[in-house]
Amino acid sequence: MPVRLLLLLLSLTLFLPVVAEAQPAQTAVELRLGLIGRWSGALGYRDYQTDELFEIPVVTTIETPGDGATLIRRSLFNDGPNNPVWITTISLDDAEAATSTSASFRAGKAPDLSTEAVEVAALVDSTHWTLIYRRVGEDDDAPADIRITETRDGDALVEIKEVRPVGAGDDAWRFRNQTRLTRIADQGAASN
Repeated sequence: MPVRLLLLLLSLTLFLPVVAEAQPAQTAVELRLGLIGRWSGALGYRDYQTDELFEIPVVTTIETPGDGATLIRRSLFNDGPNNPVWITTISLDDAEAATSTSASFRAGKAPDLSTEAVEVAALVDSTHWTLIYRRVGEDDDAPADIRITETRDGDALVEIKEVRPVGAGDDAWRFRNQTRLTRIADQGAASN
C-alpha cells in the first residue's frame, strides 16, 4: 500500500467516533439502595372536598441491613401539635422479577403488605432517574390500579401516587398524594 494512501486512511480514522463499551444499566434495586440517608420534606395530599393540596412536614430515614435487597424506611410525620405519626416500611426488592414487596407499620393500624412491579422509566445516572411502581389495590374502598412515580434529581426526591378504577383508561388516573423530600444527611453507618 502506498505511503500516501496509508497516511490518508490513518488520518480518516482520527475523525471516526470512538465506540465506548456500553455500561450495563442500573437496576431499580441499585437505584433504590442509593436512597440510603436522611431526608426532609412534606407529604402532600388532595382534599377531596376542596380539591386543594395540603402538606404536612415529614422526616425520613432510609437504611439497609446490607444485603443488597432490603430497605428500611422510617418516616415521622408532623400531623399537628403533640400528634407525631411514625410509619415504618420494610421492603425487599427482587431484581430478577422486577418487584418490590413491602410491609408498612403504623401504630393503631393493621400492617399493610403489598407487592409492586417496578420499572426504570428514565435513567441518566445513579442520582437522576425515574422509577414507576404499579399494583392493584384499593382506593376509597374500591378496587384500583395504583401507580407511584418516583423521581430523583440529585438530592431531591418526589413520589407521586395516582389511582384509577381497575381497567379504566389512561385518562382516568387521578392524583392521590405526593411526598417531596430533600436529602439532609448521609447515613453511611446505617448501611452496615
